[in-house]
Formats: sequence, C-alpha cells, structure tokens
Amino acid sequence: MNQIKNDRDFLKTLTLLYVEDDNDTCEQLGRFLQQRVETLITAASGTAGLAAYNTHRPAIVITDIQMPGMDGLTLAMEIRKLNSAVPVIVTTAFEQTDYLLRSIEIGVDKYVVKPIDPDRLYKALLECAHRLRVEADRAELESQNRQLQKAESLGRMAGAIAHHFNNQLQTVMGNLEMAIDDLPQGENPIEILSEAMQAARKASEVSSLMLTYLGQTTTKHESLDISEVCRRSLPMLRAILPKDVTLEADLTLPGPAIRANENLIRQVLTNLVNNARESLHTEAMAIHLIVKLVSAAEIPASPRFPADWLPQDNVYACLAVSDTGCGIPDKDIENIFDPFFSSKFTGRGLGLSVVLGILRACGGSVTVESDLGRGSIFRVFLPVTTDAILCQPLPIDIPIEIPIEIPAVTTETPPQSKSDKTPIIEGGGTVLLVEDEEPVRKMTRVMLTRLSYTVMEASDGIEAVEVFRQHQNEISCVLCDLTMPRMDGWETLLALRKISPDIPVILSSGYDKAQVMAGEHAEWPQAFLGKPYKLNDLRETIQKAIVG
Repeated sequence: MNQIKNDRDFLKTLTLLYVEDDNDTCEQLGRFLQQRVETLITAASGTAGLAAYNTHRPAIVITDIQMPGMDGLTLAMEIRKLNSAVPVIVTTAFEQTDYLLRSIEIGVDKYVVKPIDPDRLYKALLECAHRLRVEADRAELESQNRQLQKAESLGRMAGAIAHHFNNQLQTVMGNLEMAIDDLPQGENPIEILSEAMQAARKASEVSSLMLTYLGQTTTKHESLDISEVCRRSLPMLRAILPKDVTLEADLTLPGPAIRANENLIRQVLTNLVNNARESLHTEAMAIHLIVKLVSAAEIPASPRFPADWLPQDNVYACLAVSDTGCGIPDKDIENIFDPFFSSKFTGRGLGLSVVLGILRACGGSVTVESDLGRGSIFRVFLPVTTDAILCQPLPIDIPIEIPIEIPAVTTETPPQSKSDKTPIIEGGGTVLLVEDEEPVRKMTRVMLTRLSYTVMEASDGIEAVEVFRQHQNEISCVLCDLTMPRMDGWETLLALRKISPDIPVILSSGYDKAQVMAGEHAEWPQAFLGKPYKLNDLRETIQKAIVG
C-alpha cells in the first residue's frame, strides 16, 4: 500500500507527453491525465510530439500508433535514440500482430488497446513511475555512497597529512625557538627568526584545520543561544565585508539553545559569510543571515552533508546564510566541502571543509540550495538542548579580517621575543625519548637537555623496551611517539608497564588528541603532548607526568 502511494506521489512530480491526433480523445483523456501528473504536454502528430519531447524532456511518453506522417512507433523509436530509458506507452484501436512485434522490438513499456480504460492506463503509468522512482532512489543512494567513500578517503588523507606535517613542524618550530632563545638581545636575526616562527605556526594551524574537517576537535561544548552568538558576531562580520555589500540579519531573541563551542560556531558563521562574499558580483548586493527553529521534516534530504547524517530529533536550530551571487553549478555541489576544492581561487577551499568538520563534531548537518546567476543558501542544522544557557562574556578574540590564503583561526599565539621568553625551570632526572623520526628525535633531545634532563634514546618501541630493561632504575619518565614501525606507542606503553607499572609515560603525536585517545586500552599514559609543541609545553607536560 505504501509503495502504491509512493508511486502516485512520485507520478505527481513528473512531466508527461501525450501524443494523440484525435482531438476528442486527446481532450477527454487529457483531463484525466492532468489531475495525476505535475505537467501535461500534448501534441497532435508524431512530428509535433518529437519536437515537444526535445523541448520539454518529459519523464514518460504516451503515444497513439496510427497518426498521419510519423506514426507512434516511429516516434517511440526516435525518442529511444535520444533517451533509451524513458518509459513509452503506446495506444491503438487495432490489436495487430505486427504492431505488437514492432513495439517489442523498439522496447516500448506498455501497450494499451483502445477504447482506453482510464484505470488500466493509470495502472500502466504507475508501473512506469515505480520504475523511475526506483532508478532515482538507486542513483541517490549511489551518490551518497560515492560521497561517503570520498569522505573516508579524504579523512585518511587529511589525518595522515596533518600527522606528517606536524612532525616536520615540530623540528622547525623547536629549533627556531631555541635559536631565538640563544641569540643576544637586540640582534636583527631575532626579527627574522620570529617571522619564520610565525609562518611555522600558521602552517601548524592549517594542519589543525584539516583535523577540524574530520570533526576531531577537543574544544569544550556548552549551552549557547545561537541567535545571541550571531548577534555578537555582526560587527566583526560587517567589518570584513566590502562597503557596497550589506549583511542583513533576522535573529529571534532569545534564540534556539544548542550545545557547542562559541568560537567554533563563530568560525562556522564567519566562513559561510566569507564564502557568500566571494560569490557576489562587483555591484552592491546583500547577504542574509537567519536563525530559526525548524522541524526535522523541513530538512532537505539532498544535497545534505555529511551524506550519512539523519535527523534524530523532532526540532532543530537552523542557521541560514543566503546571498544573491553567482550560484554554484550542480556538478560542483557534491565537491564544495572537500578540502581545498574551489572554483573561485587556486589554493582556496578550507573554509567550507572546516564548517563541515565542526558540524560533524556537534552532531549537525548543512544543506545547499543554489541557482546559477541568482545565489545560494547554506542552511546549518544543529540539535537543540534544554540545558540552561550560561552567561556568555563578550569574546575578545574575534578576528577582524580573513586572510587571503587561509581561513581565519580564532586564536593565535604571538611569537616570543627576547623580552618575554618563558623562564626555564630546571628539570632533573632521565627521560627515555622514543621517536622514529630522526630529526624530531634530535631536536627533542636538545630541548630536553636544555631543560636539564638526561636523555636516553630509542628509535622505536622494541628498542625502547630493551633500553628500559637495562636502565629502568634510572629513567624518571618516558616520552613516546604514537606512530612507529614494529611497535606503536600504545603497544610500547603496555610493554613498559609490564616491566614497571608506575613508570610515567607521555604519548606524543601529530594526530589530534581526541583521535589518539579514543577507544579502550589496557594502559593509559599520564599525559598527551600534541605536535608541534613548544619548549614550555614540553616542560609542563613532563612535570605533570612525573608529579602526577
């Protein structure tokens, strides 16, 4: 019963071409058909029918066979040349064998004898609609599967790039920091090295954004009024827009309450507004921001990202950013949330990827509606909460401009100068350093030595266990990389704890902490140290691990 209803509803969305040279039959049956389809196109001859098909590209064709000039079967054959999948129903007053044979040869879907029984014709239409609906559902499922496979592949790529990138940046930033620290105050190289340090930090932020794309954020979530967050962001958003572009906001106050991180929600908003800005033409145009509550039934099923996201609640908070810009081609919509994809500028494209990653972390989704030459609407859907909203102090780290190459990040640590270096508190004891990347191991050894620790080294987990067996009474702490050949960080941790259950261990990785620390493990480290880290981060983490 549900299948029949679904087929009827689907048929009502289709365009139907009806070709019939008898005016009375066409008028009588046309009234019947008009009530059961979205659009009915009629033609009085085969030639006119072929022209109508080329103009309107209907989903289903009904044609009489005997017509002057081009008959119905010739019309069906010509249509099949244009589209072999379009369902064709033929009607005739003569049930002749040669007609039936030609119909089978051409591949028509249904053969209805006149006088036409409307119910029989309608049943034939429903069978054709069912086939089209099944094909449409299959195509949609295949599209979603492609998106999921692509997301999985991009996820692996993004995680691996961030890991390797952070390993190299650890060497760069660690050595730069120590070089700056060693230079005499007032020397010009300090300024040069500080610029290099700042560039390395920006590179580190790119890898962080890649991990954000995967939804791997460790920020604290709290109850927020999403309308209030948007309202407080308006001055910053308007400041980054050209003077001839207006930002109009329709915010219900108080607005829907969500559980999220305010900085991340502002980053979603900033990136969506910046994306809208880039789509606008040179003349004065507007960007519209709306926040409202919507039911789950109002959330479009496609195109929706992530592709496997399904509504779990009855009501959602909706944040919509619309523009009157150039719009997005249909062929690009499936790709716009991929890292570094952009049809605007070479090298752009992290902004929307970050939006998708933040929504993954918040359990939300985003849909896209676009019309070439008329603009686009991005709608973000987030679960609502009944938790009380805490008082939100005015943030002081709102960015006032968006960099040209990389999407804005919400916080940035300025490079250290000679005058504000963190004083080094002397360490003491022996640290077993386990690291398979030689440049990183060498640099970390120098940093540990500078912190007054004695260092023993191992290039992988198996070597680390051997070194520890020989010197366990001397070693105060173990600093161990996560991703290593032969034996990884978790396996090394377990092996060391079997030898000495109380040994403090720090796991370090270029992967995000949330990803590294997920899952069940027999043993846990005292601390996690994300790469790239600074000298002060290393000092504080070791002290925390040893002191407990």
